[in-house]
Parts: sequence; structure tokens; C-alpha cells
Amino acid sequence: MSTTTRKLRAYVDHFLPREVVGPVIIVFSLEGVIDGIFTEYVPAAYETLGWGIVFLFSIVVVAYWGSVDEEGLDELEDRLDEIEEESVEGDGS
Repeated sequence: MSTTTRKLRAYVDHFLPREVVGPVIIVFSLEGVIDGIFTEYVPAAYETLGWGIVFLFSIVVVAYWGSVDEEGLDELEDRLDEIEEESVEGDGS
């Protein structure tokens, strides 16, 4: 696995922690309820746009949450340093 791929995985693991994935699955399992709310308040012509806004809002909230978590940022930086060290050691062999 390349260094870039490993760094990308570290970023994804940081900004989309497994603690978030479970609730996201639950929310999507309630899609019928959410769809009913959208049908009630959002015109059909703007439904896709509405879902897009909800999706983008969710990503922004998760990214913000990941960026203000000092302990998590320290862990991310440590993991990225480990990846760099492994890459240097792998290149030096």
C-alpha cells in the first residue's frame, strides 16, 4: 500500500470515525421517515437539492468535529508521522 493511500486512510479514519458510521446507518435506515418529512416540506423539484444540502451539512459537521478534537488531532499527527517513518525505512532498505 502506498504512503499516499495510507495517509488518506488515516485522514478518513480521523474525520469519519467508526463511532459516526453506526449512527449514519441508523439514519439511513430511517430514510422513509426522513423522506416523508422532505415530501411534506420540500417541493418535489428540489428534493435532490435538499438531500444534497443535508449530505453536505453532515460532512461539514463531521469535519468540524474532527478538527476541534485536540486529542484526536494529536493522534492523527502521530499516525501520519508513523506512516512517514515507515515510508522512509521502507525506501532505505
